[in-house]
Amino acid sequence: NMEPAHATFNLYDAEQKVSADDVSQSPYYKSLNGTWKFVYVDKVADRNKDFYKTDLDDSQWKNIIVPSNWEIQGFGIPIYTNIIYPFPKNPPFVGPNDPVGTYRRTFTVPKDWDGKEVFLRFGSITGCATITVNGKEVGLSKASKLPAEFNITPYLKTGENLLAVQVIRWHDGSYLEDQDFWRISGIERDVAIYATPKLSIWDFNANADLDDSYKNGQLDLSVNLRKFKGAVLKNATLNVMLKDANGKTVFSKKQGINDDQLADWIKINQTIKKINPWNGEHPYLYDLVLSFTNDGETTYTGTKLGFRKIEIKDSQLMVNGVPLIVHGTDRHEHDMNTGHVISRESMIKDITLMKEFNINAVRNSHYPNNPLWYKLCDEYGIYLVGEANIEIHGMGASLQAKFDESVHPAYLPLWA
Repeated sequence: NMEPAHATFNLYDAEQKVSADDVSQSPYYKSLNGTWKFVYVDKVADRNKDFYKTDLDDSQWKNIIVPSNWEIQGFGIPIYTNIIYPFPKNPPFVGPNDPVGTYRRTFTVPKDWDGKEVFLRFGSITGCATITVNGKEVGLSKASKLPAEFNITPYLKTGENLLAVQVIRWHDGSYLEDQDFWRISGIERDVAIYATPKLSIWDFNANADLDDSYKNGQLDLSVNLRKFKGAVLKNATLNVMLKDANGKTVFSKKQGINDDQLADWIKINQTIKKINPWNGEHPYLYDLVLSFTNDGETTYTGTKLGFRKIEIKDSQLMVNGVPLIVHGTDRHEHDMNTGHVISRESMIKDITLMKEFNINAVRNSHYPNNPLWYKLCDEYGIYLVGEANIEIHGMGASLQAKFDESVHPAYLPLWA
């Protein structure tokens, strides 16, 4: 029941807030980070099967800070292993000695969100997580290191709402996540609720390239709008602005939106003369600002863009027509004190250290990182190699053979 993946962005109520990129200033966003109730058990058989019930008394549960890894907070044992799985190898099964962490907290929805769609976003949950709101199962997430978003509008009520999450440490997907690092668990990135109008920007893709002269920028933009039940299309317009580092608008376009455009991506292609290109030595960024107006309500979003052209010519990597020598390093998301919860200060410290030793590139070993890391690499000038959250060297060739001969079993709800 997870929402489809889309670009990382936030909605704001003012143009200048997009450039500031401080989500705490958005009236459409509410953080659920902080102190949650928590209980830990060593075996899945001992888990609390009533964790989602609204009348459950959790007053005697422990407290835990979210985001965090529960092993770092004193629950269970952190494990370091490289190739060998930290559980008996018998795909797709794990267990039965499978630790479980169960979380609960209450929250309220801002009153001015009435009439909007409300989503619950987890930046990352390591483990098989069952998510419930007010006693109802909302959805399931198994892919760690990726956002998990759920539309919780049908489950909400006026006043206080109960959010309960149960996380099983190992699961069938863990066979695909055999990275060589500390194996620790839990809700390890930001948790929040956010709202959108019934008709809203839902996704966008912006490719900032250079032409063959390396002097002019080529902006290829695609925007996807999403219409929820009850939405009315009325005097709708999409406005696109590109601003340089001094705040000067170098390109703008405004166009009306009709029903036909809601069914497909809206595409805008524009050449920007005499662009300031981005590279590791001069990481020049533009502000792309998108605003959407419908029925008198305007929301703003966007991202920072660096125009650059990446090529390989005669086996030589080229950036903006200039040969690049890569001095790179691998990096895990790991902090000696907070585990997989990485602060902005820690990220900047890593980038500073890399710059001091003439390192100009980083590989995200071996999974998608916190979105802030990509923004900081853009800002400070670090070439980046992204990786998918797939690592199966603990299985080798036997994995394919195993799945070729059997059908993956169906799974019952967690409390069945």
